[in-house]
Order: sequence, then structure tokens, then C-alpha cells
Amino acid sequence: METAKKLLEKNFPGAALEHLKTLLKSAKKSDEWKIHELVGAAFHDLCDAEGAAQAYFNAAQTDTILRSQREHFSNYIFALHYLPQVDAGILSDAMKIYNSLYRDAETLPAVEKNFGEKISVAFIAPHFSDSSAARFYEPLLTEYDREKFFVTCWNLSEQEDDFTEKIRRSVDKFFNVSRTSFEETALKIREVGTDILFDLGGHNEGGMTLQIAAYRPAKIQISGIGYFDTTGTDFIDFFFTDDFCAATCRENFAEKILTVENAFAFCPNEKIFAARKNLQPVPHEKFTFGVLNNFMKINEDFLTCLRIILTESPESEIIFRDTTPLESRKNSLAEKIEIAGLPGDRVKIFCGENNFFSDYAKIDLILDTFPYPGGMMTALALYMGVPVLNLCGELHGNRLGADMLRIAGLDELICKTPDEYIDAAINFSREKNLSALRKKICADKLTDTKTFAKNFYNALMRLR
Repeated sequence: METAKKLLEKNFPGAALEHLKTLLKSAKKSDEWKIHELVGAAFHDLCDAEGAAQAYFNAAQTDTILRSQREHFSNYIFALHYLPQVDAGILSDAMKIYNSLYRDAETLPAVEKNFGEKISVAFIAPHFSDSSAARFYEPLLTEYDREKFFVTCWNLSEQEDDFTEKIRRSVDKFFNVSRTSFEETALKIREVGTDILFDLGGHNEGGMTLQIAAYRPAKIQISGIGYFDTTGTDFIDFFFTDDFCAATCRENFAEKILTVENAFAFCPNEKIFAARKNLQPVPHEKFTFGVLNNFMKINEDFLTCLRIILTESPESEIIFRDTTPLESRKNSLAEKIEIAGLPGDRVKIFCGENNFFSDYAKIDLILDTFPYPGGMMTALALYMGVPVLNLCGELHGNRLGADMLRIAGLDELICKTPDEYIDAAINFSREKNLSALRKKICADKLTDTKTFAKNFYNALMRLR
């Protein structure tokens, strides 16, 4: 396995995958899950979501340690959201299996006390470093009413940055529990008098936050913002969202739905603010589409739509940029694009890099991926003044991008069918000048963090 790890480190996932397949033929049963886990990593570096999902499922099946079984299955559930063939029924079945992994879990004694004068809210996350999720939850930790709420943060990572320090200074108490067991962390959360535990992780990063929430350290437990769908568990009581996202999928949730008017407010950091301020228009001859999402979100159905759009818009071009710097993912997407029949001379593919902000000056219209749309990338594009075309789905996670467009006042960019999506993209490319559409973007509504924080904490007040 060390050989495979080294190949992955050097960004040779294809070679690593072949080596791992060979190892599986003669592996000890106790090592099988470790190999499957590495197979999942290789498929990730090859942008193969289906392969990654299967590998994580295999790891869960072959592991014998309950804690890591739960981690593998969380990774599997997360990966399922990339796949266009996955529906509510498939996800529901996966969630039931995951929840069953807690059937014998011990919980802390039930909380009997009522809320005090101040409501104590504990936010738990895989990390509190700057990230896509942080751009949505930051105002909850910096703009709350200290007369009514006592806020603590529980960080499961040793890695910290300037954002971590900002949050540490902002909240009432900040705890780094990266070296503390899940059970001990749950006890500590209970000991500080937590009324409400808010899980910002969900099935992200192996569902670590869920394994702590399973001990039931708080009277009321909520998930959302940092994760985009039901956790499928019976120890999370509520899921925080809005009526638009929940409109077609309430029955799919294991949790009760706790809604506010808008479930998102984008909070740009100083780097993003400066990028928008310094963005300069770049003249380009061709109408330029952009796809700036994680390449794992790009599937065959999406590429088929792009082929039709580019064929019917012969004067257009398209830019793809990944969210990682891995050359293997760029090469993998290039192969998929060739197979899908996109015109290679009008396609540009780039790895992720820190100075990607300049892309927004080159792009006329961003084509959002489906079924897994952009979250941070959609909000960021709108903030930078670039419209985003979205195909809205039925599942909660499929509706986030459309929700951001709704909040930003751009309902005309929300499509209901692939045909509608294709026609809209073609029509916009023929208009060429989208300045009127750009002027309609209500970035102020999307970045209204004060109202968002107020509505969030008012919703918590309703749970008293």
C-alpha cells in the first residue's frame, strides 16, 4: 500500500489504481478496507465520482471497526450526491443503513433543564479554517446578540489559520478538541451547559461531527449550512433551510425542517472583496461560457448538454477550471470532453489556482453543474457580477444554486428541464451582451449577513 500512497502523492492516480487492484487479489481481510479507501482517493484524483462512491461503500463493508465504518459510509453518502442517477429512494436507503450503524450507540442522559436566560449554542465543525462553508456561517459567529445567546465553537482539526483566530476572538468560548475522543468531546459540550448543538459538518469529512452528535450532548440538535442535505439520523432533530430548498423534498428528511426566509447569506472575505474591487473587464471576441465547479460534479449528462450548446452557438467558447491543482483531474476531464464530442478548439481546461478571480472578467455566463450545483462558486460568481444558469432539481442539495439565484433576484436563470437549460444558454449566447442581466444581480440581498444572522437566531428562539 505504501507504493500506492507514494503514487497518489506524486499525482499518478491511474498507476496507483492499477497497483491497488492487484493488491486486492491477495489482500488480508483486515487490510481490504484500507485498500478500498485508497481506491476511493485514486478515483477522486481521476474525477470519477461513481468509482469513488463504490470504493467508499466497499470500505464500509469490509471494515470491522464501527467508528471507521461510519466514516466510510459518510463518504459514500456524500459521493452519491455527485451521481445523476441517484434519486430520493436510493439516498433514503443509504441513510437508513448509516443510521443503523448507531443502533447500539450509547447516549448521554437526557437533558431535563429548560433554556436559561441566555440560550447556549454550540457550533461543531470538522474545522474552523477559511473555506467555502465558512463564507456562509461566519456571520452566525460574529453578528449574534450577546445579551440573548452564549456561543461556543468546537474545532475537530489541529489546522488553524487567520480565520480560526478571528472566530476564536468573536465567540464566547472556543475549544480545540482535535485530540479529544468523540465521547469526551460530547461530555465537554454537555458540561458547558449547551442548549442547542448546531452541526456544521454533516457527512463532510467522514461525518466526524455526527459521531459526536450521536451521544446527544444537547437538548436540541440541528444540522445545516455547512452540509446540504438530510443527515438521515434520528439524533439530529432539525435541519436548517428555507421554504424554497425544502419545497420538493420535505418528506425525504429524517429531521424536522426549521426554516427562515433565506437560508443563505454570502460573506465575502477580504481577499474576495479586493478581487471584486480590482476586477477589470477583459475584451474577448467570442461569447464565453464558464464552468468553475469541482470537476467531480461534471458528468456525462452535463457534458451532453454542453455539446449541444456549443454546437448551436458556433461563435462561443467555454472555460473549465477545477477547484484543485491536480493535473490528473484536468487530464481526466479532457478525456471525458473528447468522448462527449465537445469541439476541442473551443474548450479551455485549467487546474485550480489561487488567482482564478481573473476568470470572472473573461466569462459572460457560468453554466452551473447538475445534479450537484455550485454553492460557494455560485454565490461568488454572482458577487463578482457574472450571471449563472442553473438547472434546479428536486432534492435539497440540487436546489441550493437555484436558491441563491432566487435570493439575488435572478429567477429567469433557473431552469426546470435540460431542454430549457440548453435553450436558455443558446439564447443568451446569441444576445452576446448580458449587461442588462448583470445589472439585475442583487448582490446586496445575497450578502445581507445581518438579516440572515438575525433570522437564524430568531428561529432558534422559536425552539425555546
